[in-house]
Amino acid sequence: MIIKTEPEFIAPYLRDASNFSGGNAEEVVIPETSDELADFLKNETRPVTVAGAGTGLTASRIPSGGIIVSLERLNIIGKEGEGRVRIGPAVTLNELQGFLVPTGWFYPPNPTETWASLGGNLATNASGSRSYKYGVTRDYVEEVELILVDGRKTLLKRGLKITEPLTFEDGSKIIFPNIAYRSPECKNAAGYFIQPGMDWLDLFIGSDGTLGIFTDIVLRLIPRPDDFVSGILFFKEESSCWELIPKIKSLDGKKIDPCSLEYFDYNALKRLKSKHKNIPNRSKVALFFEQDVLKMKDYDLILENWYEFLSEENIMLDDSWFAQGPKDVQMFHDFRHDVPAIINEENSRAGRVKLGTDMAVPDKYFMSMMQFYRETLKANDLDYVMFGHLGDNHLHINLLPEESERDMAQKVYDQMVDQILEWGGTVSAEHGIGKLKKKYFAKMVGSSGLKDLNKIKYCLDPENRLGAGNML
Repeated sequence: MIIKTEPEFIAPYLRDASNFSGGNAEEVVIPETSDELADFLKNETRPVTVAGAGTGLTASRIPSGGIIVSLERLNIIGKEGEGRVRIGPAVTLNELQGFLVPTGWFYPPNPTETWASLGGNLATNASGSRSYKYGVTRDYVEEVELILVDGRKTLLKRGLKITEPLTFEDGSKIIFPNIAYRSPECKNAAGYFIQPGMDWLDLFIGSDGTLGIFTDIVLRLIPRPDDFVSGILFFKEESSCWELIPKIKSLDGKKIDPCSLEYFDYNALKRLKSKHKNIPNRSKVALFFEQDVLKMKDYDLILENWYEFLSEENIMLDDSWFAQGPKDVQMFHDFRHDVPAIINEENSRAGRVKLGTDMAVPDKYFMSMMQFYRETLKANDLDYVMFGHLGDNHLHINLLPEESERDMAQKVYDQMVDQILEWGGTVSAEHGIGKLKKKYFAKMVGSSGLKDLNKIKYCLDPENRLGAGNML
């Protein structure tokens, strides 16, 4: 085990992509094996914060004291039978996808930050642009080795329900508490996942580093598609794009069956023109779509189905882009990922701090959500960019206030939170709560919900030592 105590060696672990400052820790502990970590924790009494790759946006990995456990040495990767892969929590999404290229297998979740660790992906239940069809990280986790903050270890497999005790290697058991709280019925990464009859595994995935430490992970894979049909559609009017989404959903996977439906508003397109100069000048918004093609023999039929469907809609079809090969497919993904990169660069140059939303609502409120966003943003003279996962009713609105506009931007953000929660939505659909969104999470779940979630926390970490300051 490596232990770092010098401030200059601790400093890199006190940062992440949230730019949250003020973290501190006594030391960084880097175990070589899970047994080494378990033995260490059995004799430890200080608060413990788990450090992933530092790509998180909610400051979950930044401690306010105690010690940091970095899992960077737990980075094995290997095949685990047919359609399975075994990985250490430090393996990155890029490394996993590279490992899978020659195997014929495919791991669908594709968060924007490809250098994120898979352990971090589990901690936040990460998703990405393909979640509309493929779902989220939780849907692909089959098994984990898990260690509690007191050093107790268990092998947790898919199928063990919360109606049964959770048993550890030392023979001790934990019973799931009797609570009333339920998670929202939409894409959600806020708080502990709670549904009747769920697996224990589902509780720990998305728990923001507060319930247990993943030291070994088995993921389910699917056969790799031969190709993808993809395109970027441009629209003269916002409403034409919005109205397309319920029509696509009403087909229920028949005729066309996209895995990605990604939105770009006018302000996003304006910024993207610096890298993609052939964006049509008349376009107000754009929609990136992608559909997997399992067998190449079906490619032309799927493309034809898309053309047929789109020809009946109010789209600038002649100006829209359709992939002609792998380079175009990659370019379209770059188009999507360029938006947050451009915004971050712009903010850095201007010395500006953004306020970014990560909210989602159930399907029935989709059009109301879009109209509400348009009216709210037009009523306030703030710069902003809106983009994200239209198919999941989950958009990222980046408010970009000048220093004098910070209070106004915060009021707009709060107004959005209130309305989304009124519709039964979530304050975080993919980034998690961490230390930065606790106020909104408390409003989302209410006092009774917080009491229920604290009962779960107490069962697994009665001294509140793991991930202290995150979520609750």
